[in-house]
Amino acid sequence: MYSDVHELNYSKIKTYLECPLLYKYKYIDGRKEGLVAASSLGVSIHRALEMYHRKSNDPSELMEYYDNYWMGAGYKSAAEQMEYYIKGQKQLEKYAEREYQRKTTVDSTEREFIFQEGKWTLRGKIDRTDKHPDGSWEVIDYKTGDDIDLEADITQSLQLGIYAVGARRAWNMQKGKASFYFTAFDKVVSAPFEAFDEAKILGKFIEVGEKIEAEKFAPDTSHCADCAFRNRCAKSICPDPEPDKPDFSGNTPA
Repeated sequence: MYSDVHELNYSKIKTYLECPLLYKYKYIDGRKEGLVAASSLGVSIHRALEMYHRKSNDPSELMEYYDNYWMGAGYKSAAEQMEYYIKGQKQLEKYAEREYQRKTTVDSTEREFIFQEGKWTLRGKIDRTDKHPDGSWEVIDYKTGDDIDLEADITQSLQLGIYAVGARRAWNMQKGKASFYFTAFDKVVSAPFEAFDEAKILGKFIEVGEKIEAEKFAPDTSHCADCAFRNRCAKSICPDPEPDKPDFSGNTPA
């Protein structure tokens, strides 16, 4: 696997900022990260919401989509899988309650944007795009984890920032806002497109892109404890004594 160094997205930038060597493992060497409980639940919720909005928009059917698109991989045991299944169930029940009150029209789900900035191609995929009755737009990114600082200034978020820039540059959505939907807390936090500093955001992407282009892949060991490759990386300073062996059965909880 070889990743085009001139094609940038938020996942690549985030990975490089965490650890340049991790970027090399994932995007140049093509090594795969195994799922763990939290990431597996996130995939299940995203899949359920995507298909729900594409096929139904009847809130009473949302849990059916959750069951149909549940991913059972990444859990250490059946008990852990059930624990996380119930977590997701509670999140989606709250989501469905909000759906009955929604005034916007869901225009798209998992829609990809792409635009050029000099020699760089920037792209991304946005979980949901809504149109408001006044004609303005809202781009929404779901956050399913519970380890989130709800008081953080989202206008400093590189992820939400590039989504706001992408909506304007690729789709000509000049009036609107970008939002994080924290499903674990049943909370939506938003900022208008113009609150994001486009020059600063693009500058950071290009700065990282130039380091990737120059093949600067020195390890950053400050994230070893949370790294999926900590047991497979010679530079890791904190490998697990006994690596986890997740259940990849894929079975839906009874």
